[in-house]
Amino acid sequence: MITLYGIEWSRAKYVLFTLAELDLDFQHVKINPFEEEKHTPEYLKLNPLAQVPTLVDGDLVLTEAMAINFYLSRKYGAEKLWVNRLEDEAQLYKWTFFAVTQMETACVDLILHRKVLDEKDRSSDTIQLAEKKLMKPLEVLNAYLAGKDFLVANKFTVADINMAGVLSYALGGEFDFSPYNHVARYLDAILSRPARKKAEAG
Repeated sequence: MITLYGIEWSRAKYVLFTLAELDLDFQHVKINPFEEEKHTPEYLKLNPLAQVPTLVDGDLVLTEAMAINFYLSRKYGAEKLWVNRLEDEAQLYKWTFFAVTQMETACVDLILHRKVLDEKDRSSDTIQLAEKKLMKPLEVLNAYLAGKDFLVANKFTVADINMAGVLSYALGGEFDFSPYNHVARYLDAILSRPARKKAEAG
């Protein structure tokens, strides 16, 4: 039995999306990253950093959401969320790392400082900086997505789950995607998938 630790609005949402797409049975233990439950001795044995998500599949204990998604997609969804060619596999990694390294921090900052944090802890400077940081990578992504529905191999893959998961934080943080019309179209299509709605419900 697969067990996923994390809550649906944390980075565990990336993994919940993948599990839903693959229609896998799993136990969901809702660990809130802002609560002390992540510091229990039992959980710290699984994830010494006290972060979410954590996946347990048999003897395997795996942390880091994107690594978990790669594992699940290759083991249980090779014909659905993975690709056959090494060149396409490299693109899965490329676009996932692009999302994480170029955009995730800014996307998370937007939702934190517009929605999550107490008013007294929010920073308009952080919001402005985050929106500025997103401009160039979104320009690159927008140009790439012209005439495309998916990121890799003309099919829905784990890369789309990872990319949309990251960008969904900016969407929740009221970022205006309208100047990036191809990204906006793509993001709406991926986040409208039934599996994503199921994952969002926890």
